[in-house]
Amino acid sequence: MQAIEKKPVKDVFGLDDPAFAKTQVKVFASTVDTPAIVDGFKFTVENLRRMMVWAAAASLPDNFFKANMKKNLMIFGPTGCGKTELVKQFAARTGRPLFRMQCSEDTDQAQLFGSWKLCRPIAKEEPGEDAGILEKGIQGIAKAIEKLAISIKRNTGVGPEMTFVDGPVLRWARTPNAILVLDESDQLLPTVSMSLNCVLDGDDIVVPETGERIKIAPGALVAATANTNGRGSAGGNGGSASLYKGTKRQNIASMDRYFVINTTYLPEEEEKQLLINQIGLPDVAATAMAKLAGKVRSLFLGLNEDAGANGEPLEFTITTRNLLNWGMSYRLFNVTGMDSKIAFTEALKMTLLDFGSAAERKAVLDLWETIVADS
Repeated sequence: MQAIEKKPVKDVFGLDDPAFAKTQVKVFASTVDTPAIVDGFKFTVENLRRMMVWAAAASLPDNFFKANMKKNLMIFGPTGCGKTELVKQFAARTGRPLFRMQCSEDTDQAQLFGSWKLCRPIAKEEPGEDAGILEKGIQGIAKAIEKLAISIKRNTGVGPEMTFVDGPVLRWARTPNAILVLDESDQLLPTVSMSLNCVLDGDDIVVPETGERIKIAPGALVAATANTNGRGSAGGNGGSASLYKGTKRQNIASMDRYFVINTTYLPEEEEKQLLINQIGLPDVAATAMAKLAGKVRSLFLGLNEDAGANGEPLEFTITTRNLLNWGMSYRLFNVTGMDSKIAFTEALKMTLLDFGSAAERKAVLDLWETIVADS
C-alpha cells in the first residue's frame, strides 16, 4: 500500500504551527481496518512532533542511517486522558490500518501471535491399497468421524477442522503501513512482553506452530499505551501506581525499545472547547465543568502522590472521557425536562461520582457548588 498523496500537517491534523511549516504527511488509502476520524480531536504540537518522528522511522530509505532506528512508541499517562484515541486518530487521519490488542495479565503469546482453532471439516484422502490393517482401521475411524462432522455441519452449519488463526501481531505484520496497538501494555507479564522483543526490533517472525517465516510489512509501526512508565510510576507527576491495579514493572530491555510520550489531560481551556464543540454546551456550563475537572485532578492520587496537601485526597478523577460523558448525560437529563441544576448533579453522579466514598462525593459536590456560585 503506497502513500496516495502527501499533505501539509495543517490539512491532516489541523495544527497550524511553525514547527511543521516544511513537513509533509503521507496519507494512505483507508481500509476496513482504518479507524474513523473524530471531528474536533485535538493534537498537541509536542505529541504530534514525536509521533511524526516515530512514523518517519518506518519509512526511511535503506541505509539512511547506519544504525537501526526504533519504530515503537510508548504512550503513558493517567486514565482516560486519550492515549489510545491519540494513536487511533493519527491512524485515521493518515489512512493507516490499526490492529488493537487489549492486554491483561492473562494475555499470552498465543493470543498475541495466533493459535490452532477448530474451524471446518477436513476432507481426508482414502487409504492406499498397500496400507496396513492398522492404518486402514485408523483411517476408517477418521472417515467415520469426518462423516459425522459433515453431517453435523450440513444440519447445523458448524463443523470442526484445526486451522491456524493469526493473532493481532501476525495480522499487523502482514499489512503494510499498519499500526499495532498494545493497549494497557503494563498489564502484561514481563515474560510475555519480552516475547515481543523480536517484533519491536523489526526481525522476521517465525511461527513455531506452522514453520512460516513472516517478514514485517514495510511501514508497519507499534504503539503501546499504559498508565505507568513500566517502572512503577504513574501519571504526569509520578503519581501513585497503586491505584492502577494489575500493572507490573516491566523488563528494562523491553522498555528500551520504545520512544516515549508522557501525556496527561488537556488544559482547561481546550477541554472547555471540547464540551462546546462536541456536546453543544453553552460557554458558562462548559467553563464550570472544565474547572471542576481541573480541581478534582489536583487532588487525584493517581497524578499526585501528595495530593492530600491540597485537601481531601481522591482515588478517582474526572477523566476527559468522563467529562464528555458528564456533558452528554446532562443534556439528555435536561431534554427530559429535569431542572438544569439537578441535571448537572445527577449526570455527574451517574457518570462517576457514585463510585466514590461518601467523603469523596461530598468533597466534589462542595467544589461544584463553589464553582457554580462563582460563575
